[in-house]
Amino acid sequence: MSAEPVVIKRYANRRLYNPVAGSYVTIKDLGALVEDEEDFVVYDANTGDDITHTVLKQIIVERARHG
Repeated sequence: MSAEPVVIKRYANRRLYNPVAGSYVTIKDLGALVEDEEDFVVYDANTGDDITHTVLKQIIVERARHG
């Protein structure tokens, strides 16, 4: 487990971006971080609001939908 959480930014087009890795990520990728017990936070790129809870809910819905 890393000491600092992975910071993810969500842009208006709903794309999720990991600025440290320099790549876009998917909800499935974030689900893998949850499974690996890696801490992460998701911020709205425009407002700076912490939207981690919203994204976690989306991960749960996707998993329920796809098993």
